[in-house]
Amino acid sequence: MSKAIAGHRYRHYKKETMLYTVVSADALDCESVKPLVVYRSEYETPDHPKGTLWVRDRNDFESKVLLPDGSTMDRFTEI
Repeated sequence: MSKAIAGHRYRHYKKETMLYTVVSADALDCESVKPLVVYRSEYETPDHPKGTLWVRDRNDFESKVLLPDGSTMDRFTEI
């Protein structure tokens, strides 16, 4: 079962303020037919307004990342 759930909010590992809401966890890439997650930013930066839509491969969205200290954590954590 997918950890990405439409309507749920997630925090990106890089920064506490990087919050997103999953719009769809059932999108498909038109060429590879790989599952994608569509998610919307709940914050803004000078380059991207609040509400910007992002798309990421579901496996990548649900992956763990290696931190500089050698530990790992989820790329996105549900809040």
